[in-house]
Parts: sequence; structure tokens; C-alpha cells
Amino acid sequence: MNYILTNARILNLDTGLLTEANSVLVQDGVIQTVGSLSACKQAAKASSETIDLKGRFLLPAFTDTHTHFVENAKRSVLIDLGNCISVKDMLDTLIKHRENLFGQQSWILGGYWDKNIIDEPAMVNRQLLDRVFPDLPVALQSKDYHSKWCNSKALQIAGIDSHTIDPCGGKIERDAVGKPAGILFETAAQMIDPFIVPLSDNLIQQAIKHSVAEIYKLGLTCFHSMESEHSMNLLRQTQAEGTLFRCCWHFPLDDLDQMIEAGIRSYTGDEWMKTGGVKIFADGSLGSQTAAMFDPYPSDPQNFGILRYAPDELLSIVSKAAGHDISSTIHAIGDRTVRIVIDTFLELKTRFPAADLFHRIEHVQTIQPTDLKLLKACGAYCALQPVHLAYDIPMIEKYWQSTRENPYPFKSFIDLGIPHGFGSDAPIETINPFHGIHSALYRKHNLDPTKESWMPQQKVSLMDALRAYTIGAAQASRSGHVRGSIETGKSADLIVLDDWSDQGEDFWLRCRSRLTMINGNIVFQDV
Repeated sequence: MNYILTNARILNLDTGLLTEANSVLVQDGVIQTVGSLSACKQAAKASSETIDLKGRFLLPAFTDTHTHFVENAKRSVLIDLGNCISVKDMLDTLIKHRENLFGQQSWILGGYWDKNIIDEPAMVNRQLLDRVFPDLPVALQSKDYHSKWCNSKALQIAGIDSHTIDPCGGKIERDAVGKPAGILFETAAQMIDPFIVPLSDNLIQQAIKHSVAEIYKLGLTCFHSMESEHSMNLLRQTQAEGTLFRCCWHFPLDDLDQMIEAGIRSYTGDEWMKTGGVKIFADGSLGSQTAAMFDPYPSDPQNFGILRYAPDELLSIVSKAAGHDISSTIHAIGDRTVRIVIDTFLELKTRFPAADLFHRIEHVQTIQPTDLKLLKACGAYCALQPVHLAYDIPMIEKYWQSTRENPYPFKSFIDLGIPHGFGSDAPIETINPFHGIHSALYRKHNLDPTKESWMPQQKVSLMDALRAYTIGAAQASRSGHVRGSIETGKSADLIVLDDWSDQGEDFWLRCRSRLTMINGNIVFQDV
């Protein structure tokens, strides 16, 4: 089907000004003409349906540069403690889940709990889970996915007891007598994974289809996913069955040798499914106080976070990948880790001066001001998640007080021309890009319009936020030449938004796409 989208407001996202064009001809999946209605009608080679957008904004569709999409989809069928702020809330949710179990389940999975907001955090232990699930193993991911909460049955199955030594890059929380308390941090959390019996593939695919339909309403047509090969195969199968979305897969480090042996190169594939870089966790997270910092965490002067790899180890890994035309996608949250990753990429430029690689740093939640120019010099693309800021402000004030002016320096990235795009890190935070836009624009705790902006000097303009979800995000998969802007010849991945010109800041909290198009196909419409 061909379309003429007319009576539209089309922005030049570079200047922030409206263009003279008010119509777009979509033909054979691409933008054929951008101009007046008469020009589009004249250029149409076949019959086209004309859609009156009634003065709404026509924009390139959004891309989320960092998700765990299958995990986000699975959240709809797993236990969800994300809204619990008390032990009672947790217990009530666990009991309700137990009462509504259907069929035979080998493991109880889910989580999304946040120990930082629970009224009695010491009660988040194996005994609390044992009260509801004494007979079934339970493994619940934390909100930031850097720790697991397990019951006694799960620990027993995995062979984790008083004699188990903390793995390199991880920690087993222990009680007063040295027994595992139930929380496993970083690589210790991975010790439980080989024993977990996952959800069925059929159920996961149903959840994926549902989630894709939901993101259409949010203007998203493309996402990057940091997940296992199994998850990626489920996404591919969902595409094969007719569900439309674009995806770039960043594969886990455990698969690096397999990818090298198969001759896979980064950013190959097509615009429906690309292979990105090897995903490497260089440190932990703010929420778990495992992000590696130059200064210690105030609550524990001996805790500087957890570096997953020594600098020479990290350089060895990324050099191995680069030697086989594989780029690196490195998780780095703490300022110490960010510096190490920057140094690593600078060294790679000298080792592989002619290599056509596209390295990325994920998150960059805090960075020393003196390192910003080095970040620019190393050439790495940065995948940023402004929605994290909205919920991290209290923890920044608590744990990063000595460097409180350094986290989430979005304006500095823009001023220095550091290549970047926005995303969500879903399911750790909502996949809703409009919430990300709000957070980038206003920098308010809990996205609350009544609160003061936090470090307002780092607020960005609306045009910069939109660019970070469109052309900036398209560049995250080296797709900026085919997607991310409204230009003749580019893929017709488009969305329609209501006019925000005379709206308050809460507009972005309730905003939804009125029409979403991917490759010339309307996948959602409410105009």
C-alpha cells in the first residue's frame, strides 16, 4: 500500500524549524517525495491512500539503543516486585503469585525488586522467600539485573553454601554466621543460571508479539537488544511469523569464540536484524553499589565498586574481538570504569589504525569532566538512558555525593559532539521513550513536574532529545544513511505526534504515537 501523509508539521531536527514541506509520499516502503500535497500526488506512480494528519507533527520513528527486549517481554508473565516499597508489599505479591500458579512450574522467576526503596532491606533474604516457596526454587532478578534474590531451595540446587568462595567479580551476601543470605551479586548471580529451568519458547514468543504491539504505540520501531543467542533466535522466529520490527543484537562475551569461528563481523545483516558488537560488562551498577568508582561509597569506605576485568584483561578481550572485525559494546557505569574503557579504545586505535570498527560504551552514567575530551578522542559511540536519571537522583546524592555534578552530563555530550543515542535499558526502566525525553528535558526525580530540576545545567533541548531517539539512535547500528530522518530515499519508518507547542511538560508523560509506520506499513493508527 502507498500513502500520502499530508497536512503535517515536518521539522528540520538540526535547526528545530518547520520545513516548507507538509506532505510525504510513501511508496514501496520508502520516502519517495517530501514536499507539497500536489507534488506528492504528481510523483505518485500508483494509487495512494491520503491520510490527513490534521496539523500534527510527522517525525522519524524512534529507536531504543539499549534494551533487553525479550526479558522486557517476559516481564508480563513473571512475578513482578517492581512496585513494592515495603516487605509487606513483597510478601503480598509473592503470596498472590503462589495462589495463581498454573500448571507445573520448575522454578519461580521474575523479580525487578529494588532494595534501595524497601522499608526493611535486611528482610530481603532467603527466609522471606522460604515462607512462601519452601518447596520450589526461586531466583528473582533485581531491578538493575546485577543481583539475584534466591531462596534456600535454589541455593541448595546450585550447591551454594557456607563453604562456597566468592567468584572473581562477584559476591555472595552472607548472614552473621557465614551462611548465604540469599542475595548474589554480579558474577555470583550467574552461578545460579545453569540450574534455572526457563519459560517455554511458545509462551515467550507470545509475550514478544504483545510487547512489539505495545511499543508501536510508543513510536518505537527499532531496538537494540543485549541478550543471549536463544533470545535472539526467538526474536528472529517472531519476525519470520510476520511481526515487524528492526533489531540490532549485541551478543554476550561467552559467545565471542563461537562468533569468531563462524566468521561473523559486527554490523552485518540487514535492516531487520543486524549483529552488533560483543557485549562486555566492565563493572556493576549504582543501585547495587558495584559500579567502579574513583571514590569509595560513603556507606562502606572499603567499597570502590567491582571491576569485572583488570585493564590489561579488558584490552586483551577487545583486541581479540577487533582482530576478527568484531566491535565491542562495553557496559561502563562508574567513573573509574569509564576511564578504563576510554583508555582501552584509545589503545585500540593505535593497534588497529585501519580497522573499520564501531565501538560503543553503554550507560556512561558518570564521568570525570577531564575525561569528556578523551571520550570524544577515542571515537566511541555512547548509548545513554536518560530515564535512569529520573530514578537515580536519590542514590546519586547518597552514594556519589563527592562527584554529584558529574552524572548524566547529556548537555556536555552534545556540546562536544560526542556521538550518542538515547534508550531505556528496559526492563530495568520503562521502555517508553517519551519518559526518556521528559527526563532529558527536565531532569526531575520520578518524572515529577512539581519537583525542581536536578543539575539543570545539563538539561537538553527538545530537538536534541528527538535527535537522540531518531537519527542519533539510527547511527547506533550504522543505519543513519537509511533511517532516522525524513528524507527522500530513506525507509518509511515514521510516527505522528500531537502538537506539543502549547503544552506543559507533562505532555511527554502522556504522549503516544497517533500513527506508527515501519517500512511503509502502518502498524498502529489512532488518527
